[in-house]
Amino acid sequence: MFFAFSSPLFWYRLIFLTELFAAEALMTFKLKRRSYFALRAVLLAAGCYAVTFLFPIAAYNAFYVSFMFVFMFFMTIAALYACYREPLLNVVFCCIAAYATQHIAYEVYTFFVTAFGLQAASLPYAETGKLAFDVWTMAIYIESYAAGYALMYLFFGTHIKRGTDFRIGNVAQLVISGVILLTAVLLSSVVTYRDSALTDVVIMCVVHAYDALCCVLALVIQFSMLRRKKIQSDLDTLQRLHDSERKHYMLFKENVDYINLKCHDLKHQIRRIAQGGEVKDSVISEIENAVSIYDSDVKTGNETLDIVLTEKRLACAGKGITFSVIADGRKLDFMTDADICALFGNALDNAIEAVCRLPDRDKRSVSLSVRSSCGFVSVRVRNRCAGEVRFENGLPVTTKSDRSRHGYGMKSIKAITERYGGQLDVTTGGGEFSLGILFPADGI
Repeated sequence: MFFAFSSPLFWYRLIFLTELFAAEALMTFKLKRRSYFALRAVLLAAGCYAVTFLFPIAAYNAFYVSFMFVFMFFMTIAALYACYREPLLNVVFCCIAAYATQHIAYEVYTFFVTAFGLQAASLPYAETGKLAFDVWTMAIYIESYAAGYALMYLFFGTHIKRGTDFRIGNVAQLVISGVILLTAVLLSSVVTYRDSALTDVVIMCVVHAYDALCCVLALVIQFSMLRRKKIQSDLDTLQRLHDSERKHYMLFKENVDYINLKCHDLKHQIRRIAQGGEVKDSVISEIENAVSIYDSDVKTGNETLDIVLTEKRLACAGKGITFSVIADGRKLDFMTDADICALFGNALDNAIEAVCRLPDRDKRSVSLSVRSSCGFVSVRVRNRCAGEVRFENGLPVTTKSDRSRHGYGMKSIKAITERYGGQLDVTTGGGEFSLGILFPADGI
């Protein structure tokens, strides 16, 4: 009978669609929406309910019922793709997670009603009978779905953030996750239709628990791919920043050497002009001071650190920032040139950017110290700051609006610190931002 209005399955599939929509809303609400999103959502949801209502029930067996539910699942994918301005793979990723969440909640529900002998687990798929919930089955239903959805969102859904790129490199693993889910759905239908009064309750409970765990495994596989992609993306970005810092260092070193040579010659020429009496002493002094800005390298005992600090000193001078340095660069010989460039370049760039936001120019100051004590090398960068600094995972959050493209400076500093067995400490208070690093003296 194609339209068996008296069949529990006929009406249960509408309940299933509602459960699936709820799970999908939980996993997709942070995605970018298309224009007229609310209107699209209402019309497409109504269309999905209409198609589900009219979908014929040609047979009452595990394979046809599974096909019907999977068809409804793909129908919701198409509807959501029309609602969200996202690549299709992003929508599929979230929908697989949502279907797994719905099925986990369903298996938890059937586990408890089976364990308590309520025998309501097989009722929704039956050809005859009616959908009837007593107080106990309704309480178990509400608690199972509420707890299941909440836990799956807490452990997995929270990783879906606005602007997340789901275009994972290994699509085959996403397919594996989907196959695990669809297999679990099919096996659940087979077990449900084979269930009878003679079936061992313990075995059925084990099967339902195992089915739920398979869906959890599918979610773990899915989101581990997302995490690996994020880690790989961060590593690639840090490596590019590293290479960029190195190239920048080499270019600046060449420029500084050339400028110093020209400044040295220029000061001698100015002196010769002054000795001829053609220019006033005050003018000569002013010119010499201006030239000295470029001719006074920072000397710490580490050539790479000297180049970085010279560049930052020039940047501070141009922006009216007081820059003070007390550094024994020889203590950093255990670090590579690229790591010194990246660590001190990022730390000082962040400090300079922070003080430039201060309205009071007299408070614009940055200080750096590098010293050794008791078998450790201490690096400390201090600067004044305005406003509250927010932290996430122990690191300050970038103040720029596009967090996907910024914030890698602190990640790079942390990665370099850990590479040499050091510890990073970031503190704020009293209008001051302090970044401290403690390395073992041998850098191991």
